Amino acid sequence: MKKLFIIAIAAILASCADDGEVQSKYASYPARFSYSPVAACPSLQRACTGLGEFCIVDRPLDQQQRIRVRDNHGSSPDYINPTALGNYSSIILGLGGSLIIGLPSLSELGSDQPVVTCYDGVCPNCYTSDHVTKQLVLNEGFAKCNKCERTYDLNSQGIVTSEHGGHTLYRYAVGFNGTGVYVSNN
Repeated sequence: MKKLFIIAIAAILASCADDGEVQSKYASYPARFSYSPVAACPSLQRACTGLGEFCIVDRPLDQQQRIRVRDNHGSSPDYINPTALGNYSSIILGLGGSLIIGLPSLSELGSDQPVVTCYDGVCPNCYTSDHVTKQLVLNEGFAKCNKCERTYDLNSQGIVTSEHGGHTLYRYAVGFNGTGVYVSNN
């Protein structure tokens, strides 16, 4: 009986492995971002309260120190001024400078309702294989990498939905209390 239990545990652990690596729920890369009140930023408000809605939080290419928030509906981006953010220098927007924040339309296994989720805006497969921080393009509940052509389902924990397979999106711990959103990892 004890031997059967040990074999079962080993099988469970082996089933979690992907190419010899065990992928945890949250990435070990640093990410920090907080904003309140979310209602002051329409794109972020929709992403945190609307099922299946997501937005990309990044820094624009211009030299102004501000944060840009874009949704996947093609509306004009919202800009958050540094004074609203407090300490601008402590913001870390993932590996490539962007985060995808939203409320999946599906709840996770073991949860009774969806919760706000945050993914890195970088393709994990391009980063893992080539250390290339290729930004993802947001499209109605999916994120796509134009380099490797993988598509990720944001409503299903960032799994790869294209035939290429590979790692799921890097994910960060996030909290949303109804008025503020807080991403904190490391």
